Amino acid sequence: MENQQIKVKVEQKINTLIDEFKATPDKFLTEEDVRAYLYHLLLADFNGLEQTEDNQQSIPVHCEVRWYGRSKKLKCRSDIVIFDVSQLITKKGGHFPLPSKGYGFNNPYVIIEIKLRRINNKSDNRFKIDLIADRTKLQELKIKVAESGHMVYTYLIALIRKTI
Repeated sequence: MENQQIKVKVEQKINTLIDEFKATPDKFLTEEDVRAYLYHLLLADFNGLEQTEDNQQSIPVHCEVRWYGRSKKLKCRSDIVIFDVSQLITKKGGHFPLPSKGYGFNNPYVIIEIKLRRINNKSDNRFKIDLIADRTKLQELKIKVAESGHMVYTYLIALIRKTI
């Protein structure tokens, strides 16, 4: 699948999520509910098993993906990532040791961050700070991916259940 096709499919699923949220916001009690539902929607297009770099099999969409910097220390986590499975490594061996989480990959196609503002949750100011932090994280990841010669689409989805 080409990058533009991936982008179109992901945006269709995000729009479906937003429409569901508008129609029935109480269906999503937690941010995990939102993440799980979007993951479920994405599986319709990104669930085919593909060959990994180390001759294993996996799918392109994953949740709670950990990112490492040049220091090989855990830097941040992304809610949902779609990446090139052909560059995924899940077994020890080869030229580089696996990061502590047990996998490594290059060439992400899509990175998604999700925020849910619940009725009796953080203050408006705290929610804005969290959104800015996620936006900054996405911008930094986008720059790092571009430095390796790849392009990635990033999305920050903010859903608000709070009555304003």
